[in-house]
Amino acid sequence: MQIIRSVKDLEAVLQQYEEINFVPTMGNLHAGHLSLVSEAKKYDGITLVSIFINPLQFAPNEDLDIYPRTEKQDLKELEKINCDVVFCPEPNFAEGVKKLHANSDLSKKLCGISRPHFFHGVISILNHFFQLIKPKNVFFGLKDYQQYLIVKDFLTQSTLKTSIHGIPIVREPDGLAMSSRNNLLTPDQRLIASKLSVILKDTALQAKIKNLEHLRVEGIKKLEELNFKVDYFSFCNSSTLEEIDDFEENTLLAIAVNLGGVRLIDNYLIQ
Repeated sequence: MQIIRSVKDLEAVLQQYEEINFVPTMGNLHAGHLSLVSEAKKYDGITLVSIFINPLQFAPNEDLDIYPRTEKQDLKELEKINCDVVFCPEPNFAEGVKKLHANSDLSKKLCGISRPHFFHGVISILNHFFQLIKPKNVFFGLKDYQQYLIVKDFLTQSTLKTSIHGIPIVREPDGLAMSSRNNLLTPDQRLIASKLSVILKDTALQAKIKNLEHLRVEGIKKLEELNFKVDYFSFCNSSTLEEIDDFEENTLLAIAVNLGGVRLIDNYLIQ
């Protein structure tokens, strides 16, 4: 496994290969990230993982400074599953990056309401990576469903010949969607957090037969009783993220909450 830190070294390595399968991450890798790498390895070409905590997607009041940094362990995990190349850019990698705007129809909904800067920062840094790497395939986890749609839209509008692949959510044994932010929860909070997926799934299973607004109100009530602060609890169209009043095929139930200062998101596609 090659570990690269400079753009110059990256360019030298990329010249040796025609097909690159790219998994962008912010490190603190868990089984969800590793499932993306495993999927990438099924395709012809080399698998390239990036580890970079992107400052462009954090607002001044957010958790950039405490975001978990575990590079040494991350590299061990990637070596175990035979990743080919890992790109760990220097901290100044984001300096001078061309600032882009994500599709406003998608980015102003859900997470974009309380984090209006977030998806612009994501697209800006991803474009920087994409222009350097020119990947044939990129892989994203569907826990970040809105991000997946926004990146998919960006690639569709771009001149890049890159295919995007959405990989199913990987969950802890108690159902909590795997996330680097789970490590910031206290043991007591971690127990409470496990209830999030239970409420999500119970609500989703009733969506075909019950009034969606009633389910939304009930779901928020249950979460607040457990001390979650609810950012959104949304039934929406899985392609446009538009809020819906009545169940339709492939309805997305998307949730974002805050527990003790830790932001958690999850979703369930109701087919």
